[in-house]
Amino acid sequence: MPTMDVDTSRVVGLDMGLSHLAIDSNGRKVANPRFLKQAQKNLKRKQQALSRTKKGSARRAKARLLVAKAYERVANARNDFQHKLSRQIVDDNQAVIVETLKVRNMMKNTCLAKHTGDASWHALMTKLDYKARSRASIWSRLTRGLPAPRPAMSASTRWTPCR
Repeated sequence: MPTMDVDTSRVVGLDMGLSHLAIDSNGRKVANPRFLKQAQKNLKRKQQALSRTKKGSARRAKARLLVAKAYERVANARNDFQHKLSRQIVDDNQAVIVETLKVRNMMKNTCLAKHTGDASWHALMTKLDYKARSRASIWSRLTRGLPAPRPAMSASTRWTPCR
């Protein structure tokens, strides 16, 4: 594999989260748009209308299509946002390093499962991966278990390890 000179000012690390979808190593924060939460009121109304219909009726089939269309709209908005974000990240940087997440385990947390699914980190990683490959950029996943870098200690900072 040929070696590639990388401008260190154009290397970015991404930290995924729920309050901010991504925070890069330069301190830039990408807000989490929460597409599902925005559409929740509309979805609730359409799902209630669906539940009031009789099984097997033509009205139920129509209501079911309306619910499916509302979910598709959420998925399309999320997909569009992720494509634009991943394109911007890959265009601005020569190398992208992302933390590995165990999304399956995070989905087991019943309090945060809906928000974790709405963030859709895996889909964003996939888009970043193929766009970085198409531009011949460096793409890497940081393995879990490595210690996070500590902020530089100053003379006034006192640090004692826990025992």
